[in-house]
Amino acid sequence: MDVNIVLAQFEPSFRVFENLNKMINFIAQSSSGDIVVFPEGCLSGYSDNLEFLHKVNMKDLEKAIAELRMISKEKEVHIVFGSCIVEDNNWYNAGFYLSPKGNKHIYKKVNLAFHERETFKAGDELSHFYIDLNGEKIKCAIQLCREIRFPEQWKLLSLQGTEIIFYLTNTLGAEKRQVWDAHLISRAAENQRYVISSNITSDVQGCSSMIVSPNGSIIKTIPSNIEAIERIQLNLEENSDWYLNQSRSDLVKIAKI
Repeated sequence: MDVNIVLAQFEPSFRVFENLNKMINFIAQSSSGDIVVFPEGCLSGYSDNLEFLHKVNMKDLEKAIAELRMISKEKEVHIVFGSCIVEDNNWYNAGFYLSPKGNKHIYKKVNLAFHERETFKAGDELSHFYIDLNGEKIKCAIQLCREIRFPEQWKLLSLQGTEIIFYLTNTLGAEKRQVWDAHLISRAAENQRYVISSNITSDVQGCSSMIVSPNGSIIKTIPSNIEAIERIQLNLEENSDWYLNQSRSDLVKIAKI
């Protein structure tokens, strides 16, 4: 089965509607059925200094999410993006999926960075969602930023039948880019799944915005210093359980608790 990914990269601000307008402009360049993928924290804005959260207007954020849901329906596109959100008086670092049929899925980051742990509440589920394309359902999942460092999470998602893993990040530090890109390649190749990575625009980007195939080859990379989109068609028949089925589960077993 073929799917069309629109990989987007831009530099978010701490102004919700400014970020929303950039997202809308990118979505306008997509076509019906496309899956448009944005970085971590791109709607609310994000920084390692979490003081910015005190200035986030939750009503603005709710309006922006509602507008994205409406645009998803009108354009008949699927939208994957990151945002900080509040639920039950708790802040979460979250990844969103919005479908043209009005469905919404929220993944809450389960493995928080140390600087996040006093402010955000950790999620408690490695959750999935389904993208419906022409009557066929594609099982997908989201991972956020430092979760690239925890391959057991990615393997569990793959063992449960995930076909595409969307990796949303907001990481800077050019010195770590080579390692983090290598992690992306490993997560794709060891699980034989497509990995779609979207980071923010920066000259000191710490991880590439790129698409990696199930065999570990890099299909597309967006230059780090530009705001841009790339539209790529993927063939999900390249996914495989060849290596997953060879795991020595008698010695090491990954199971959902």
